[in-house]
Amino acid sequence: MDHIYIKADRKVQIISTKDVLIRDIAKIEGKKEVVDRIYKLRIMKVNGNEKKNYLLSILQIIKKIQEVFPDAAIHNVGEEETIISYSPFKKESKHKLLIKVVKVAFVCLILFTGGGIAIMTFHTDAAVPDVFVRLYSLFLGHENLNPIIIEIPYSIGIATGIIVFFNHFSSKRLTDDPTPIEVEMRLYERDVDDCIIQNLNQEREQ
Repeated sequence: MDHIYIKADRKVQIISTKDVLIRDIAKIEGKKEVVDRIYKLRIMKVNGNEKKNYLLSILQIIKKIQEVFPDAAIHNVGEEETIISYSPFKKESKHKLLIKVVKVAFVCLILFTGGGIAIMTFHTDAAVPDVFVRLYSLFLGHENLNPIIIEIPYSIGIATGIIVFFNHFSSKRLTDDPTPIEVEMRLYERDVDDCIIQNLNQEREQ
């Protein structure tokens, strides 16, 4: 008896081609001649030319393999459902690329401005400038309403703290650990995939 191990991806992108083969959505382990035949099996055909998401169950892959190898023992070690994101275009047009660049620049501007305002309002609420004046008076013996000698190292400390927290400076990493933004993005992508799967399942049941 042949043992076949399937590890399907959670989400795959299919561009321009309408024939979706098993090799496009899953990795197969087993005898080489068996794996080579399975990889060439067509699991579905995309209908239409619009950009769309499709849902494929691992049961459909197992059923397709059993049609060719009815006596094989099939083991699933991957996802139970796979999102197939179909796009009829190989490359984005220059117009769409320009719009994406403008959106990224706009978001960066908003984040930079919002972050600066958030820090300033926090300092105002916490009376940080008054604290600096008080510290200057305590340690140097006279009052200075603009204690730059404290403000400069404090600003450098804030920047250093942000760099250490986000584990990223320019293209360099401080450690091999993923950054907090990368962790949140992975969680967000998983939540989005879960939502897509639920919506597609509901459409299938209707």
